[in-house]
Amino acid sequence: MRLLRTAWPRELAAAVSAAARESTGSKEDVLAAVQLANGRWVAGTRAAVYLPSDSADVDRRVGWEQIERANWDSEASVLHIYETTDFGTPLRASELKVEDPGRFGQLLRERVDASIVVQRHVPLSGKRGVRIVGRRNPSGADTEVTWNIVLDKGLEPSQPGVVAAAEAALREVRDEFGV
Repeated sequence: MRLLRTAWPRELAAAVSAAARESTGSKEDVLAAVQLANGRWVAGTRAAVYLPSDSADVDRRVGWEQIERANWDSEASVLHIYETTDFGTPLRASELKVEDPGRFGQLLRERVDASIVVQRHVPLSGKRGVRIVGRRNPSGADTEVTWNIVLDKGLEPSQPGVVAAAEAALREVRDEFGV
């Protein structure tokens, strides 16, 4: 007999598993979770993170490849998670008030890093340029690569030629890596 020790309620594991079956058709097990100051939970699986939504009883499933970055503000006890968005639109940010992210913070860092397949900075104007990032969900090697274009500070999509140059940089990186 194997005993499982978890620091999260069984209801959370059941809710995550049900949400995974609904969105992907397969079951996902919680690898780490942390309770927020408001009593809600954030959970991570091999394939996704489950973030609170505006609805009190539903969480949003976000694949690891859709997380741009995350950081921990220990002074404010806030975990910031930034999701990728379409080129030229602001990142979607979640501010999660937690006492200590613990194992969930470690899982978050590990899975986001594991999702990066290609990352390349391409200068467009002097040293300023665009960062091309190819990500794949780390839960399987056969998952599709998604691409993000992130402009350096001082460059805007509305500036003449910036979008065309960024798209050309994306094509170059994709061709170079064959992805």
